[in-house]
Amino acid sequence: MLEGRNISYRRGFANLFKEISFTLNPGNMIVVRGENGSGKSTLLRLLTGLIRPQPSTLFWKGEEVASSTLTDYQQEIVYVSHKLCLHQEALVKDQIRLWQSLYGLSQNLIEEALELWEISHIKDKKIIHLSQGQQKRLSLTRCYWQMRSLWILDEPHAGLDQMGKATLNDLSREHLDKGGMIILATHEDPSYDNNALTLGLK
Repeated sequence: MLEGRNISYRRGFANLFKEISFTLNPGNMIVVRGENGSGKSTLLRLLTGLIRPQPSTLFWKGEEVASSTLTDYQQEIVYVSHKLCLHQEALVKDQIRLWQSLYGLSQNLIEEALELWEISHIKDKKIIHLSQGQQKRLSLTRCYWQMRSLWILDEPHAGLDQMGKATLNDLSREHLDKGGMIILATHEDPSYDNNALTLGLK
């Protein structure tokens, strides 16, 4: 369970958002909506711990997310930003080798993810030469092979074609059915979870 209690964030002298509270239980999803510049990406970064939360505002499984617990909490998260954090000059297969080395992944698991996202044929291409949609698919493979309980996704549907969106929706539905949790900023309608809590930022 993830709980936010009166989360606020100031940019300069103005509040970007103020006193946001929520409870996210296993099997449920939160959808973050708002205009450009309303703070959606900032809120997601705060929920990942990349922006340090204020004391007594963010709790994971009943324990405060603080300096002493942040690393353990982040090991439970898959975070896919709108900045995809791919090495643009690398070949796709080299990016995959890096992930394998960092996370101790099996070749079979990576291959399954590539097949699922229908990008097995691009392994010998430079990432910079891929389309936006192909790069997004490559980044979203992490939702498959990292196998973590909380997904935090920033505009995950952007750049995907209808087939890619369907794959993401199917994976998300399966993740929720297994007791996973999702927080996403999106302009899409996540029709696979009618019970999603919406956080609106102005």
